[in-house]
Amino acid sequence: MHRFSEMPRRRKGWGEGGYTLYERATIRPALAVTGITGGYQGPGVKAVIPARAVAKLNFRLVPEQNPHEIDQLVRRHVARITPGTVRSRVHTLLLARPALVNRGHPAMRAAAAAYRKGFGATPVFLRSGGTIPVVNTLQEALGISSVLMRFALPDDRIHAPNEKFHLPNFYNGIATSIWFLAAVGTQRKLKPDLAPRRQKPAAAIA
Repeated sequence: MHRFSEMPRRRKGWGEGGYTLYERATIRPALAVTGITGGYQGPGVKAVIPARAVAKLNFRLVPEQNPHEIDQLVRRHVARITPGTVRSRVHTLLLARPALVNRGHPAMRAAAAAYRKGFGATPVFLRSGGTIPVVNTLQEALGISSVLMRFALPDDRIHAPNEKFHLPNFYNGIATSIWFLAAVGTQRKLKPDLAPRRQKPAAAIA
């Protein structure tokens, strides 16, 4: 009996063909296994077959995907592959519609200008996946284009047990927010943008 504490590292990317690793990890639909439990978890050997196992799955959706439709497709797939001797159940915890943020919107340009003043550097637009349901709500219900501004560093380990936040970025972030509000305040009318341009630099939020 063997116990694997760490999976071997892959030397090359894996995933959907026809896309770069960066595109696969940010703007393409994705399925992530975020938790698996079942059977004996303690030290030592245990040969008893577990009677129950649980897996937590996270689906990242992209624009034009309906979360309710995806939920039904997953349920039908699980039911189809479940052996006749096993009982399976799917419990949905959260459904959120995807959204696309247009980097050419006037509010986004105001954010870029605010970053230059707050950090003294030109910002880089990065694709990013996340679960922020209110972004789509603001776009569809109110016709308001959302601006997602990030101040964390790549090694801040967001949501991890050892999460941190770089203090200089905290103060620069405050300054950037002030500059952003000032820049938006000078624009008397920000036109609603319900149909963002289909361009690669846009950020996909799931």
